[in-house]
Amino acid sequence: MNKRIKFVSAVFLAVSIAASLLTGCNSGADTASPGTSTGESPAAKSKPVEITWGIHFQAAGVVNDSEIQKWLEQKFNVKIKPVKVTDASIASGEVPDIFMLGDPANVAAYQNQGVLMSIDPNMLKEKMPEYYTDIEKKSELFQTVTIDNKLWAIPMFIDLKPYDLGMLWRKDWLDKVGIGKVPETLDEFEKAVYAFAQKDPDGNGVKDTYGLTGTATSTWSSGFYSIFGAFGVEPTMWMERNGQIVNGSIMPETKEALAKLRQWYADGVIDPEFITDTQDSYRKKLYNNRIGVIEEQISKGALPESSTVKEMQALNPDAKLVFAKNPKGPGGDGSWDWGVKSNFIVIGSKVQDQPEKLEKLFEILRAESSDEETINMTSLGVKGTHWDFAESGAASGATKFIPGFEKQEQRDQLGIRLFSLGNITTQAYRDKYSNPALNEAIKATSSAPRWTDALLFSSLPSDGKYKKDLTSLMQKYFAQIISGEIPLSDFDTFVAEWKAKGGDELTKEANDMYQNQFKK
Repeated sequence: MNKRIKFVSAVFLAVSIAASLLTGCNSGADTASPGTSTGESPAAKSKPVEITWGIHFQAAGVVNDSEIQKWLEQKFNVKIKPVKVTDASIASGEVPDIFMLGDPANVAAYQNQGVLMSIDPNMLKEKMPEYYTDIEKKSELFQTVTIDNKLWAIPMFIDLKPYDLGMLWRKDWLDKVGIGKVPETLDEFEKAVYAFAQKDPDGNGVKDTYGLTGTATSTWSSGFYSIFGAFGVEPTMWMERNGQIVNGSIMPETKEALAKLRQWYADGVIDPEFITDTQDSYRKKLYNNRIGVIEEQISKGALPESSTVKEMQALNPDAKLVFAKNPKGPGGDGSWDWGVKSNFIVIGSKVQDQPEKLEKLFEILRAESSDEETINMTSLGVKGTHWDFAESGAASGATKFIPGFEKQEQRDQLGIRLFSLGNITTQAYRDKYSNPALNEAIKATSSAPRWTDALLFSSLPSDGKYKKDLTSLMQKYFAQIISGEIPLSDFDTFVAEWKAKGGDELTKEANDMYQNQFKK
């Protein structure tokens, strides 16, 4: 209860002195603390605008009348109804005024249902000038959510991507099997994973270790992305080859990668449970002395304070980890990657007939993208109460949550994250609040800038007819080929089946989209 009282005092104090908290993230006086409540402004005396707000899609559920909700309501003179957005809720007609989507395919699906408002790019430029200056430098993102020559979402961008994948090795295992150099090439990778499977790196005298595992139900498979990347392909991605767009799952190099994985499985190097493993279970297998290397996000594995490293220390304190680049093979080095694409903000179609509400939404959007106070409150909470800079006395750089608020569910109860709009922040804000050490790790280990979908994962017109079934077809064939259930030659059967069951049609659409929207 005391924490709640302290929070209430802090947030309302923040409102009363909002103007003094503004920083260089804002470009002029007219951007200062939109809707700040002083008790005297006309906005404060007018009737609050009612907004139905789709909470952050990763949040487990709605928390009504949270402290952050109250803070937003007072600051912007609005009345918020928070709702959880699902396909079922949208289908039933419960469309929020504003919400976030994770993928262009989601935007396309909801646009097709007629529940979204098209967005005039000139309005973005006028209403969100600070953010627009940044996002127009990545103009290809607008193409991912442009349908029938209209823009249907506000794209977000990622610059330095902590989600990029590298290799997290059991360094103590490498030492135990006599490998002093962290593997850099595919040949060195192969030597290490064979040693992990054959030389008893955990020292228990039992043959119960493997080199690596995967997650065969993933799209495609965590654990094997880097191996496909070493051959120059990524299944499920549309890839450009000599001016043409082809699907990574059917390329000849994919067959070469499958042959390598098939041999490793036959030799006992790949955990036979890879078909049923999940991202959670394969991390635990690293912790619990079953495998010696995993693919991991840079933010989770590259620094001493990274979450996977800390989890290892808690469960297996004698183990040592080291982070490295993806192995370099005949096709280079790389892994599955989002590219510059992040999430998307959409506005419900009914808002187009409510100009006062639309104006208010853009007032909030501008603040959530360029006003430091608003961004911090909705994503971090109150400085000194819920978070602080990682280094004592710092005014910029990495942040940390204070004990009592380190778990996301604890922050969600206060509304922190529920009303955050994620990566819609300006570059200036990111530069101030990013972790320099993590940025350097990304630059040093990521091979992702060369690895992303040629269409930035845009939705094709016929995806709804074919994509799900083709993905399942690929997963079935790949798992069976790797495990030896069917011969490697059946890859050619898969390619023919993939093409006949809609792949050829999707390939034509992918090339049309590339020529019309993405080719530079």
